[in-house]
Amino acid sequence: MDWPELRKDVTATAGRVADILRGVPDGDSPVPGTDWTVAEVGAHLVTVARRYPRMMETPEPFPESLSAYNQLELDELGERDPSRLAGMLEDEVAAVLEAFGPDGERRVHFFGMEHSAAGVGGILLGELLLHGRDLALAAGRPWEVTRDEAVAFSRGILPAAVEAALDPEVAPKATGTYHLHLRGGDDWTIRVAGGKATIEQARPHRADLHVSADPVAFVLGSYGRISQARLLLSGGAVAWGRKPWLAARFNNLFAET
Repeated sequence: MDWPELRKDVTATAGRVADILRGVPDGDSPVPGTDWTVAEVGAHLVTVARRYPRMMETPEPFPESLSAYNQLELDELGERDPSRLAGMLEDEVAAVLEAFGPDGERRVHFFGMEHSAAGVGGILLGELLLHGRDLALAAGRPWEVTRDEAVAFSRGILPAAVEAALDPEVAPKATGTYHLHLRGGDDWTIRVAGGKATIEQARPHRADLHVSADPVAFVLGSYGRISQARLLLSGGAVAWGRKPWLAARFNNLFAET
């Protein structure tokens, strides 16, 4: 998915989310698997879209607690009417894409790290896809995540996760070279040493652990939308290599803050 296609997909996905928000009878309805209501999920997506243009040119430190940061932005927004949130979301997503401009390789900031416009666009797409799926489940509506969308999201979020979400308790015990293959998508090399990690979009010459995953299953499993048991039993992810015991550590290498 190139940058023009990704821009179109982000716009279309925001429209799908907005359509669900406009159709819900009660914004106070709970969203399964979360502590939020339908209206709160919609409000969260509005705040997510707003933050990216703000930090593009002026980096912000990654918050010590992303969940607390999300809640603060949610409280500051205040709006909870689903129909109004739908319109706000479409407007904010359009503003993000306008701010990014036509060059997907343009260097921008994502919190404190330097990223590409396409990378941050992929992260925004992932937010819309995951929370759109949450809303669709709450509303009894169908929701699809495609392989290309999952790959685009992974290209954005994996470098950011290595930069900001490495678990400080797991990383020192997870020394090794990991090869992550997203079927029909990309190869990634993640090297962990001294409690720190690096990542590059390439296949390693040699790896201690190989992980082959369906991109959609990998994204849904990484964010708790499907269980790890289902991910493994369905063949959504398979691991092998010289140090197979690293599979459990790789599974816990990144943590939500």
